[in-house]
Amino acid sequence: MYLTVHNQLTLLHDLLDEQATFKTVSMNEYKQIKKLVQTISAHKNMDSDLQTVLPEIYYYGIKGEVAHSLTDHIEENIGNIKKWLETINQTKVNID
Repeated sequence: MYLTVHNQLTLLHDLLDEQATFKTVSMNEYKQIKKLVQTISAHKNMDSDLQTVLPEIYYYGIKGEVAHSLTDHIEENIGNIKKWLETINQTKVNID
């Protein structure tokens, strides 16, 4: 199944939003976040604000895979997650 950039951004947004809202996550979600970021990053004409936060989101995924407490990892990054969600939403509006 092929996902458009808009679909990929929506999925990335949903994964991050669920983590921020429910403070829960699975290891597979961190892997999926990293894979989505890699795929989205491959698009050359992506919004510069999004290009700036994608490495941060990728690093968040890496750190999440090795975190001792997944809940603490989310709590420590909640401010960043909210910023990333805003950037993703703005990018989605611009590519619609």
